[in-house]
Amino acid sequence: MSAKDIDAASGSLPPKLPRTVGDYVRSVGPGLVLAMAFLGTGDLVSSTVSGANYGYALMWTLVLALTARYFMISAIAKYKLANRFEDSSLMAGYQRLWKGFPAFFAILMLIYGLIIQMSFMRACAVALAHLVESTGVPLPDDIGLSLMGLIVMVLSLVMLSGHNAFRWLERLARVASVVIIGSFVYALFRIGHIDFPALLSGLTFAVPQDNGPFDALFIAVATIGTIGGSAINLLYPYFMDDRGWNRPAHRKIQRLDLIGGMLPLLIINALFWIVAAETLRGTGVTVSSESDLATMMQMAVGEWGPTLLWISLFMAAFTSFPAQAHGLAKLMFNGLHLAIGKKDGEMRPEQDPRYRPTLIGLFIVAPLFITLPFAPNLVYLSVFGTSVVTATVLPPILIGILILTTSKRFMLDDYANKWWETLILSIISVIGLWSLYAILTNLVDAIQRVAS
Repeated sequence: MSAKDIDAASGSLPPKLPRTVGDYVRSVGPGLVLAMAFLGTGDLVSSTVSGANYGYALMWTLVLALTARYFMISAIAKYKLANRFEDSSLMAGYQRLWKGFPAFFAILMLIYGLIIQMSFMRACAVALAHLVESTGVPLPDDIGLSLMGLIVMVLSLVMLSGHNAFRWLERLARVASVVIIGSFVYALFRIGHIDFPALLSGLTFAVPQDNGPFDALFIAVATIGTIGGSAINLLYPYFMDDRGWNRPAHRKIQRLDLIGGMLPLLIINALFWIVAAETLRGTGVTVSSESDLATMMQMAVGEWGPTLLWISLFMAAFTSFPAQAHGLAKLMFNGLHLAIGKKDGEMRPEQDPRYRPTLIGLFIVAPLFITLPFAPNLVYLSVFGTSVVTATVLPPILIGILILTTSKRFMLDDYANKWWETLILSIISVIGLWSLYAILTNLVDAIQRVAS
């Protein structure tokens, strides 16, 4: 059966595509929420470290990594919109590959969600604390971070408590992208120059020799592979669901939405990279934490630089915190429902009476623990937990999507992958499996450092 037959039978009509700039801006929603959910402080530190260490030489990896992410997420979305069984979720597709996959993903997303939400909670609280102290208001040493965490928790609960939760997430993502981009465009204006020849050269797949060509290339490959197979990619279908995109006719608007989301993500990471390359490259200043980013912005902008940096980091972390709570809870309950034998679509995750208490308790309130004075060091927990989860989910995500979207056994005739789409997904999968070596090696090194 073709996609046109499905739409005709269901009576759905192709949505009106954007015609004006205003229409286009209003159509961007799920993709931007997902993109800003990716944008944690870790990504921004990573881009800054790359700019400081390599200048522009590895900037092509950023473009390639986000391109890989686009194709992988686009394939995930395509299965939701145009699978042969009218599955409303990707988890139902994975269940067709192996009936244990929904429970597998539900358990891992619970573990991953707790760890990643604690990371974002602490990042939000640290950034907010710096902003408060920049106004001259002192915070108590012992409970200052916890007070900021309470503010983050309350704001998140307010956003996610009503029926228009996703609309709030969309608005927040739009405001955050404008604020972050504006702050770093201003930083470049104050710097007053960009080395455009070096920037263009950095997009030509050059590999720096002064830092070790193998290390640089290995970092590039690991970045591309892990981004393409990130567990957060699985949240996009649930954000699409919030917009009501569930038919083949929504494919065009969905692709525009995803491009509209990935573009600001690329611009923001590129701006951090460029500012670092122009201010830190060759100075000997190292970047290992958010405080080092504040130093970079002070070098670029002056007195107001750190304030702009903390505003940007708070917006980056805070857009991630409620958005990931919203998506992870839906993914987890979708997987649990399928695991206990409920048919896909029989009960939406948010219709389960246990959904809201779990969303609030596990993904909004519990992360506050990490801001308490006696909380353990988050660095080791984050490195170990995210490494284990990423290494575990990377192969099934990559290979599963490749199988589901390539075979006409699963996809409508008009939407099964073309040969070039299969080739791209195959390359991403191979790179992703290769990057497992980097993940496992780093995990072993981290365990050995803790043990010693």
